[in-house]
Amino acid sequence: MIDYTVQKPKHNLLLLTISLCLVMSPLIAAAEDPLVGTAQTMNPRALGTAGAMIASPGGTNGVYLNPATIVMAPLYHIEGMYQFTSRENMHNGGLVIVDSVTLPNIGAGVSFNYAGCDSNRTEHDSFDGRLSLAGAIGKMFSLGVTGRYLSLEQNRSSSNWGPAGRPALPASGSRQVNGFTVDAAAALRIAEIVTLGLVGYNLTHVESVFAPIVLGSGISLNLMKILSLETDVLADFTSHDKTGLTLRAGGEIFLADTVFIRAGYQHDFYYQRNLIAAGAGYQNPNFGIDLGFSQDIVGEGKTRVGISFKYFVP
Repeated sequence: MIDYTVQKPKHNLLLLTISLCLVMSPLIAAAEDPLVGTAQTMNPRALGTAGAMIASPGGTNGVYLNPATIVMAPLYHIEGMYQFTSRENMHNGGLVIVDSVTLPNIGAGVSFNYAGCDSNRTEHDSFDGRLSLAGAIGKMFSLGVTGRYLSLEQNRSSSNWGPAGRPALPASGSRQVNGFTVDAAAALRIAEIVTLGLVGYNLTHVESVFAPIVLGSGISLNLMKILSLETDVLADFTSHDKTGLTLRAGGEIFLADTVFIRAGYQHDFYYQRNLIAAGAGYQNPNFGIDLGFSQDIVGEGKTRVGISFKYFVP
């Protein structure tokens, strides 16, 4: 005969452990949030595709995502933008100018962005200035480089802990970043349909999670100048205790030569987080408007919204 009185405490202990895990899981998820202010800067057009635009030819987003692409389409755009991120109470405003028509086979871009928040746990102020240059080699291949100056100060009331259990940033009132770094990139267009993009971000390491060394690659498919689809993979080598991988996929449809509809998805393999995105845009020969939205799919995930106005210099 089996004596069950010995087994009951074990079952009770198992039930207690499971109950504690269920109760603590929201707290664990909250502690594993990526650090405030580390989200990659991008314009609302790219925001609407979850950032999947490393290989998309042309556009002002090239200054942020792949400078080699700014010379792959003739344009002279001036764009002002604003974004807001919930939970962090983060405000981001910026101006970006891209010119790839003044000089043959040469493209240039410049951007200025300010981001700031003042929440219960974090005070954040940062200035990000970039200068991009790109050159086309024939009709298929281009190279680009971006020089970036980042001045950032963040005060936190508590440490931010990652999944591995080590702090991503201790509580500190000191300036976290104040220096220059460089992005380098390449893009290859195949038969006007497929574009491949490769970019290295922050290659002169400033030893901060706010400017990590990241390698990004993407492939873009363009069909009849109506539908664009892209998939990107990014590898972050310095923010975490191991390489962090992120997958992005998105696309946009261009309707009646005036309206854009966008959607995207992102999965962060390090934090095990998913994100969905959507956006829309309107343009005519003189100006354009873009709206972007992204939402973390976890607990009380962050919402990020953005709007921009573009003027097309004749």
